[in-house]
Amino acid sequence: MAKILIIDDMPGNIKTLGEILRDRNDIIVATDGPGGIALAASEAPDLILLDIMMPDMDGFAVCRALKERTKTASIPVIFTTALTDTDDIVRGFESGAVDYITKPFNPRELIARVNTHLELVKARDQLTIYAESLEEMSRQLLDKTTQLNISARTDYLTGLANRIHMMERLREESARSRRGGKPCAVIIADIDHFKAINDTHGHECGDHVLGSIADIMRANIREQDVLARWGGEEFLFLLPETDAAGSSVLAEKIRGAVECERISYHDTIVPVTLTLGVASLNPEDDIDASIRRADEALYEGKRTGRNRVVVAPGA
Repeated sequence: MAKILIIDDMPGNIKTLGEILRDRNDIIVATDGPGGIALAASEAPDLILLDIMMPDMDGFAVCRALKERTKTASIPVIFTTALTDTDDIVRGFESGAVDYITKPFNPRELIARVNTHLELVKARDQLTIYAESLEEMSRQLLDKTTQLNISARTDYLTGLANRIHMMERLREESARSRRGGKPCAVIIADIDHFKAINDTHGHECGDHVLGSIADIMRANIREQDVLARWGGEEFLFLLPETDAAGSSVLAEKIRGAVECERISYHDTIVPVTLTLGVASLNPEDDIDASIRRADEALYEGKRTGRNRVVVAPGA
């Protein structure tokens, strides 16, 4: 049932309108302009029938006041009046009214006009709900897309960047290094005897070790550095504006931190060490060539005893 507010200072008009409309609507009444404005704000009617000729504050002023207030601006107003002059009608529409009904009232016309505007209100409200629903769906879709994008670029086990993300950053940093002439380096780190950890303690322990090592590495790099799980038990560091000497210092710091860490799994201490290979990201070589040099340095470290840092020749 729709709620209709009648604002009129004449009891006879209120009675007539009420008798015509109350069977299908909830009728509330105000007998002056200020009272009507206050009632509209508190009751939020679906439609207002507003008399023009009222003392102190006429209908034009009331309508303008309603349209200036946030709570009542969207409530449709139909003027009820004996005035039929074109200037008065235009003035009514200019003040914000949606329709005009002249006295004496024709019940069929009154009901038809009221029902038309109530249907318009219903349609508007439905459109608003639909628009809000679309907006919410759009926001959820954007959030989901963002989450999927993050997931596609993040290693699920360690929370580090994955190989796809790291390759993007490598290309970006290589181009920036080439433009600015600033050094850049990469470090490849590999967990020593990782297969033995899995074989001895199980793959869940291996996953725990990978996560713990990732946390240690993350805690020891700068904000501008990029760290990724490169694959299996290998990690790759990208160090912008850092030469091979500076990178080897960081590599040694990380190697020592891992060696000193007491990684516990189910009350068992799992000793872990790293071997790391360091190479400059040479802007004149392709990215794969620079990574291959770091990888070769890493395997030289593996060959010569593990748990060490090796800098690529000419790095």
